[in-house]
Amino acid sequence: MTATSLDALRTGAPQRQVNDEKMQQVRDILVGEDLRRTEDRLTAIETQLRTLETDISRRLDAMQARIEALSGEVAGERRAAFDELAQGISDLGSHIKKISRI
Repeated sequence: MTATSLDALRTGAPQRQVNDEKMQQVRDILVGEDLRRTEDRLTAIETQLRTLETDISRRLDAMQARIEALSGEVAGERRAAFDELAQGISDLGSHIKKISRI
């Protein structure tokens, strides 16, 4: 059984920090550039996503306004057609009354 002495533990902490710093430097050398490129790509993708969200939101608002405008037009045309039909039925009724009197 190997036990670490108290003195070794006390002096090992600074050594461990140096080793950790060296390992971090090695990691940065090995994958640092890939990590930076990946972060840059993610940032660009997030920017594009925000742009797309804004664009889609704007287009949806425009489509909703257009649908509401078309709905108003159709309702107006439907009322006009109904009024025209009602007038035609009224005229037809008048003609039928005239014919029945003859």
